[in-house]
This record gives sequence, C-alpha cells and structure tokens, in this order.
Amino acid sequence: MSAFVPAFLIKLTLILVLGILLASALKSAAPSLRHVVLFGTLASSLVLPVAMRISPSWDVALLPPRAANLDYDRTPATVAINKTRSQETVTQTPAALAPNATAGKPGSSTDAASSANLVDPATQTIGARAASAMPIAWALGFVGVLAWLTIGRIRLRRIGRAARRLDGFDWTRVLDDERRGAGVRKSVVLAASHVVSTPLTWGWTTPVILLPEDADDWSEEHRRIVLRHELAHVARNDSFSQLVAGVGCALYWFHPLAWVAERKMRAECERACDDRVVSLGTPATDYAAHLLEVARSARAFGAAGFLSVAMARPSQLEGRLLAVLSESRQRVSASPTARRTVAALFVLILMPLAAFRAVPKPDVPRAAIAVAHQQPILPVVHSRQAIVPPVQNRQPRVGIDSSFHLSVPVRPGGTLTLDLRSGGAIIVTAWDRSEVAVDAHLAGRDWRLTQVRLDPSDDGATLDSRFTSSEGGSSSHTFRISVPRKFNLRVNSSGGSIEISGVEGRFTGKTGGGEIEITNARGDVDLRTGGGEIRVSDSHLTGSVATGGGSVRIERVSGNLSGLSGSGSVNYISSSSASSDASASAGAGAGAGAGAGAGAASDPGSAARGAYAYSGIRMTSGGGDISVPEAPNGAYVTTGGGDIRVGPSGGQVYVRTGGGRIDIGPAAGSVEAITGAGDVSINLQGANDHSVRVASGSGNVTLEVPDDLNAVLDLEAAYTENFGRKTRILGDFDLKTTETTTWEDTQGTPRKYVRVRQTIGRGGNVIRVRTVNGDITLRRK
Repeated sequence: MSAFVPAFLIKLTLILVLGILLASALKSAAPSLRHVVLFGTLASSLVLPVAMRISPSWDVALLPPRAANLDYDRTPATVAINKTRSQETVTQTPAALAPNATAGKPGSSTDAASSANLVDPATQTIGARAASAMPIAWALGFVGVLAWLTIGRIRLRRIGRAARRLDGFDWTRVLDDERRGAGVRKSVVLAASHVVSTPLTWGWTTPVILLPEDADDWSEEHRRIVLRHELAHVARNDSFSQLVAGVGCALYWFHPLAWVAERKMRAECERACDDRVVSLGTPATDYAAHLLEVARSARAFGAAGFLSVAMARPSQLEGRLLAVLSESRQRVSASPTARRTVAALFVLILMPLAAFRAVPKPDVPRAAIAVAHQQPILPVVHSRQAIVPPVQNRQPRVGIDSSFHLSVPVRPGGTLTLDLRSGGAIIVTAWDRSEVAVDAHLAGRDWRLTQVRLDPSDDGATLDSRFTSSEGGSSSHTFRISVPRKFNLRVNSSGGSIEISGVEGRFTGKTGGGEIEITNARGDVDLRTGGGEIRVSDSHLTGSVATGGGSVRIERVSGNLSGLSGSGSVNYISSSSASSDASASAGAGAGAGAGAGAGAASDPGSAARGAYAYSGIRMTSGGGDISVPEAPNGAYVTTGGGDIRVGPSGGQVYVRTGGGRIDIGPAAGSVEAITGAGDVSINLQGANDHSVRVASGSGNVTLEVPDDLNAVLDLEAAYTENFGRKTRILGDFDLKTTETTTWEDTQGTPRKYVRVRQTIGRGGNVIRVRTVNGDITLRRK
C-alpha cells in the first residue's frame, strides 16, 4: 500500500491535468464536446484505482537502484557510534573492502546497533504516526463531503414534495410542446417553490423541473425559453453526469484539480444547453435578455445546488452571455462519433497508465566492485541520457513553387478521382478540351510539406495530395480544375469547399468540412460535407446532398434531388417563387435536429399533402421557427418543432409542425395546417372556394373568413376529463352545435366532443377543423 498510494496520486494528477488541458485546447469546439471531455476525465479518475488493481503489471526500470546497493558506506563494518551519543565518528576500515563474517549477519550486535541508530527513533515515530493518520484524514474528508451531498439530496426531495405542481392547462401545453421539441420522452414533473430563486433541474430517472414561485407571472415566451433550457439538461442526462462529478469530488476531496474539473464541466454543461436553445430558433439577443432576467434573482443554493443544474448562476453569467451573443461559435451538439472517439481516447490513456509500474534499475552492488579492485568507495552520481527520436526531413522541396500547373490527356466521359489527404478548396469547371488541367496554389504554414501528383488512369485521371511528413501539417490549398464537359468526379478530401459548374456527369464523395456549391450541372449527385452550407441552383440533378451542420438551399433545380442537414434548414425554391426567396429564407430558423426534404419527383410528404402542388416556396427544418413573409405561388413548410408564420399567399399552402403556433394569411387559396400542440390562426381572403383542413393536438383555432363564405363546415373541438371545462365553437354565423353525452376513450384519454356540421351559403369546399382542449372561432370579415 505504501508504494500504491504515491503511484496512484501521480497517475490521478496526470489524468486530471490531461483532461483539463484537452478541454482548454478545444476552446473553439462546441461546449458539448468540452463537457464530454471533462466528464470522461472525472469518470476515468473514478475507474483508475480499480484499473490499477486488476490490470497486469507493466514494469519500467526508471527508479535508481535500491538503497541496499547504494549505501554501503553505512554498513555495520564501517560505522562506529559513541555510546554516550555525544559525537558520531565514521571510519573507513579494511573491513569495508572485504566480506565480514560477523558484521554482515543479521542479528549480530553491530547490525543491531546500526539498525537502531541509522534512523532517529523520534523521526521514525513521527513518520509512522503521519502515515497512519493519512487514511483517517481521507476517510473523514470523504464522509464529510458525502454527508454534505446526501443532505443536499434530501433537501431537494423535500423541496420537490412540498412544491406546488404546475399542472394547469397553460403550463401543461407549453411543457408538452417543448418536451417534444427537445426529444424528451421521459415523464417530467414541473413545480414551483418559494425556496428556489432560479429555475433548476434534478433527477435522472424521473426528472424534476423546479421554478420560482412567481413563475405564473411570466409571459409565455419566457416560460418557453426557460423550459427549453431545462429540458435540454434532461435530454443530455446532465443530472447523471453531475452525480458522477459529485462522487469524484467526494473521493478526491483533497485534490484541487478534481474540483476544478467539476466546475469547468458544470460551466460547459450550461453553455451546451444555451447553444441548444439558440439552435432551436430562439434569437440570441432575446435569449441573452431572458438569461439576464433569471440571473438577477439567483442566489446560492448550497449542496442542493451542487447536485442540481440551475439555469443561471451569477458567477458564470458574463462568460455565458458573451458566448450566446457570439456569432462565430459552433452551436452543434457533440455527435455520437465524437463521444465514442473521446471515450476511446480515455480508454487508450487509462489502460497503459494503470498498468505502468516504475521499478528500480538493475545495478551491480558497489561493495563488490570496491572489493574486487581494492579501491575506496566513492559517491555515486546518477545521470540521465535523453533519447532523441529521429526527426523527419522538413526541408523545402527543391524546384517546387507554391503555385504550379499540371495536366494529363483524357477522354470525355471518364472519371477524375480527387484524393486530397492534405485537404483544400476544389473548384471544378467544364471546358471543351480532352484533358484535365489543374492550377494548384499551396498555402498555409506547412505548404512545403505537401506533395501533389496528377496521374492518368484507365478511366480518367487521379489527383493526389498528401503531406510528406507522417506528422501531418497545416495547409490552405486551392485546386482550380478544368475537365471535359461530360466527366465524372469522385471526391475524398480531408477538408475544404467543393464548387462544380457546367459539368455533366456523376458527382460522388465527401469532404471533411466545407461548403458545397453546384451550378448549371446535370447528372447524378451523392455529395456530403462534415459541416458547411450547400447551395445547388439552375441544374437538373438526381440524388442527394447532405451536410452535418449548415443550411441547404436548392433553387431552380429539376429532377429528383433531396437535401439533408444535421442542424439547419433545407429550402427548396422553384423558379416561380424565386422573387420571394430572399425574404422567405431570411425568416427561417435553423433547427437542432435533422432537416430534410425531397424533390418534385419523389417527396415523402406527398401522400400526406394530397393534392397540394409543388409550386411555390418549399422549406423544411428539423426544429425551429420558420417565417415566410409572402408566398404568392403557395408554400410547403414543415418543422420538427417550432412556430410557423406564412404571410400573404396564393395557390395551395401546406404547413406542419411537431409543436408550435401556426399563423397563415391572408390566404387566397386552399390551406392545410397541422400542429402537434399549439394555436392556429388562418385568415382566408377572396370569394374563391377555400378548402381548409386544420388539426391541433391541443390549442385554439381561429378562422377569419369572407362575409359571403360558401362552404361546408365540419368542426370538432374535443375536451378531456382533466381539462376543467367544455370547449366551445363560436362565430359570427348561426352555428348549430352538438355535444356527445358520454366519455369516449377510443383516442386515449377519455373525452367528449363539441361539433358543428352544416352548410354556409351555397355550400362548396369543406372547412374541416379538429382540435383538443381548445375552442374554435369562426369570424366574418
């Protein structure tokens, strides 16, 4: 145990230092990735003592030879001690240069004397007492921190039991909306208490969101933003990571770096949730204002605050506000691949570190050397020789400039393979020559280490770019490439933008990160980028384009082309609506989930949309608000969760949101609006027959219709047992309502229905409305 504890403390410190430094080095990355790194640091520190016990031994001779072989000048044959202890005399005798049959034996009188007097008994007693007191001190500290955390946990439970449940319709509707938008499927308890001064969340299996007592006075916008932030904690399982951090701080209460790692992890946790709220469509300036409002009343909460995650702490406010308002920061969540990579990195560090054992170097006893040569024993001076690994040749390549031209003859219809391991911007244009020409410009810190080759192949040509050093390098290259008008491209690049113009063929491959732009092209496409905007225009293409983060804009493109974005909107703009595209795209909020859409020939939403045309504006997002100021030729708009606003429109309008408010109008054509939960407001204009279909999982529906409306009404407002009142169908027309008398449970929660089914004017198209726990209002303009 005496050897285990120092080795463990050194390894623990090394893990904490590496984790904190790695998180600091990733300052330009997303906060969620830094949070994963710090969580992995604390989790690895918890596993370390167990790993050291069960791992096989990896012995490395690093320590000096053992003291028994070094200190022969203190053997019993060479030390004489005055019994009066008034003075100590050390004499070098011939006995030191030859074996001594008596002195060297354990148990001899001289051996006993030397053993008793080489170490001061008082010093030995103090050291023994200190060593025995260390486990007691650690145990007291561990029990103290653990008791503090336990008391905090008990206090949280008591506050939760005494808190007032916010289970009214207004709160339930907002909570359900935001829970769906956050992707939280667990049951969440929402309550208010006078004990807390800032919104906070705790609980792993059954999350609890606790709000201040004055939460009922908040506006709906403020409620949504606060719940959006707290539900982000629930979706990320931050309560579990905070529990792991608490156990780590209790075990290693004596180590300041454990507390530093916990504090940094908590700060990155809050910033990751801030980014998630902003990425869901909340304007950064608005969110910063709400965050400041919450922080004004925040106060310390003790151990209960350590185990929970609060929305705002004054100590972290300035940094969070600056991060929220920064326009250059990444706001994407750490991908599963990034999480797995971090986990693998810590495993690769932990396994050899746990197995490592520093052992003494083998050495020949100095006494034996002295005896053999009949020489006096001299002091030993230890030295360490540095082993310098061979260094790669980093000299400039002779005869190669930073800009040069390469070309090879090819036949039209061939394939250009781009294998750019050094990365670089790719600009491909078509010409009428039977050759591939490359104008390369190498830039960046390590441009001299880049090797570029253009070689002919059986089916075309291959452009290869890589670093000559195994250590890699930093570069900013550009490759301007001309190919025959009919030619295929196969791309594999470690990073950089891709531009294709005027080429007809098949375009496949990926880039590690960078924008993709395709114009005036024809053929098949399957291109992907790790992150960056995608723009495709004035082309006839079949296939797909995808980005890990960024918006996709497909404008005036025929064929069957689909777009996919991991954290942005996907906009389809037809030629007839190009004039209104600028205003429509400006109002689209980028969602945090995957946004996707399909082209005219194959659209997964076509079955649901029925007869609604493909003309006009087409926008879809994985999550976030969408605003279309005008859609003169109609619109097809969907979002995974968020509000939708469509201004003056013609043609057919189809909108769908997983949860959020819908506002449409004035609309001169037919309208279909579907929301998982939220109010719907539609303004119909003109004497044309309007076909209307509205469905809301929970919310009020308001229709403004022309005074001379001719339609068939099919209106239905259901209300559940826990709603507290009957729903109503109101209007400026003479409406005849009916109501069911029994509670029906065919749709889940038992409910009754209020219905209107009648003809207005001469009749005509059907206006069909379905809503739950909301009123329907029909207003005459």
